[in-house]
Amino acid sequence: MRMKISEIKINPGRRDTQQRNVEELARSIAAVGLMNPITVTQDNTLIAGLHRLEAVKLLGWTEIECVVSKADGLQAELAEIDENFVRAGLSHRELGDLLLRRKELYEAIHPETRQGQRNGQTAKNANSSLLETKSFAQDTADKLGVSKRTVEQLVQTARDLTPEAKKTIRDAGDKITKGAALKISRLPPDQQEEAAAVLTIAPPAKKKPDTADLELLLKEFKANAQRFISGMAIFDRQADSFARMSYMQSDELWNSAVAVTDVIRAFSKKVNHIKDELQGERTNEN
Repeated sequence: MRMKISEIKINPGRRDTQQRNVEELARSIAAVGLMNPITVTQDNTLIAGLHRLEAVKLLGWTEIECVVSKADGLQAELAEIDENFVRAGLSHRELGDLLLRRKELYEAIHPETRQGQRNGQTAKNANSSLLETKSFAQDTADKLGVSKRTVEQLVQTARDLTPEAKKTIRDAGDKITKGAALKISRLPPDQQEEAAAVLTIAPPAKKKPDTADLELLLKEFKANAQRFISGMAIFDRQADSFARMSYMQSDELWNSAVAVTDVIRAFSKKVNHIKDELQGERTNEN
């Protein structure tokens, strides 16, 4: 069906079009016509086709061919997000924010796919609804053509970054990679903005890690160590209970502690070995 362009509503906050793409599409439509109609909800809100809509406006059209979808509410917003996936130029931060919202919508529409719900399902239920509906990560990975792990990391980054750190990362453009943003998201909230700011003034990436990368790595290691120390403080308050364990239980306890110590010693030995090799290379160069 055809619809007056003036009657089509666009949700606020929708990502802006890219003018170059709009102009190229306008030239194509002028030559061969509109091959694919746009999609709107039953109340005339645009779901898919913003670039096409802007292109025909540029051509002076007052009407456009539309497909009216039965989707509304959450389903319509989910479809709009999926439309944005095919857009070029999405940064990893923008994609992460889209995925975070998609996760909220998808799990609201399919509550049986939420992690807690999946863990609590009975065998009977698992054989029905869970087998019919993919998890959010799997469904999104299939649509994007990426791994589930990539989807999970993008969502984790978008979820755990503070608003201040997100702004710094957005303003930094290509200076902060997807991997660096993930590392920043794992830092305590009060350290994230500073860590992101350090990377914005870092020189272009080199084969060897620069000072900013090393500072970020150090912060991440110290934050991980602090989480371990804080966790041990909880057990320290229960020392009396540990003292009442059997000899067998005590052996398990100290074996676990020794395993942690062994990992730290092995890591320290590896770092010192590499440091000695690097020192030797510098000596040979001189």
